[in-house]
Amino acid sequence: MNPDELRAELAALARQAQGLADLDRLLGVRDTPVPPLPPLRAAFAPPRSPSVAAPANRARDATPASPKALPKEPRPARGLSLAEREARLHTLADRMAGCTRCRLHEGRTRLVFGQGAADADLVFVGEGPGYHEDQQGLAFVGRAGELLTKMIAALGLSRDEVFICNVVKCRPPGNRNPQPDEMGTCLPYLREQLDIVQPRVICALGKTAAVGLGLITPDQSLGRNRGLHDWHGTPALVTYHPAYLLRSPSEKRKAWHDLQQLFPYIGGRPGREAGSARA
Repeated sequence: MNPDELRAELAALARQAQGLADLDRLLGVRDTPVPPLPPLRAAFAPPRSPSVAAPANRARDATPASPKALPKEPRPARGLSLAEREARLHTLADRMAGCTRCRLHEGRTRLVFGQGAADADLVFVGEGPGYHEDQQGLAFVGRAGELLTKMIAALGLSRDEVFICNVVKCRPPGNRNPQPDEMGTCLPYLREQLDIVQPRVICALGKTAAVGLGLITPDQSLGRNRGLHDWHGTPALVTYHPAYLLRSPSEKRKAWHDLQQLFPYIGGRPGREAGSARA
């Protein structure tokens, strides 16, 4: 390992340590203050894209499931440049604007397309927008979003370096779970987002997201099926939703155990430099 690689690895570890400390404090697991770390050079510098958002308009402590014939690498990218990925996401967002394909459009303030890096290695998928997301048109911006930001920091990343979206793009009334027909209407949009971004790994946050992606069935327990699964050739991690962790902070350690399984798929990519296309 050359000096630059060593510095990058140490920077990533330092960011992970700070993120874990912040996560502990946010969940009330630890009250001991942790001094802030000095600014560190990023472990890697992937190209960043502007946020892409559509216009307005049980057995919980069970051992996580074993990986199911996971490939070592996700589906190969198809040679799209960063600019092409951004353009396709914006085109998709424009096409979705004003969508009335299911009943959820009747009560929405804004359609929540999702946001983040168009060439992200890691995509987080939640169930659907809540009140704050509906008001701002952005995914995961409420209290659960604040916790997700800390979880991302614990992985040594920032929100700008991942892509965040939901199974359904409009807020269900009263924050209820989306119905099967509502998820079925939105799933083609989600699949298209994932097909454009081509992440190395997906993280399904909560049972609804896991069911929507087809990683588990509605009658299966999330607690018994946490861990890595396969989504059409791409590794997909099933773990707890941040909102659940806010209600059950004692489960935070299990969530962190889950998130550590993402490390092999995120980080520096050989030959990947700022401004370059993903191979």
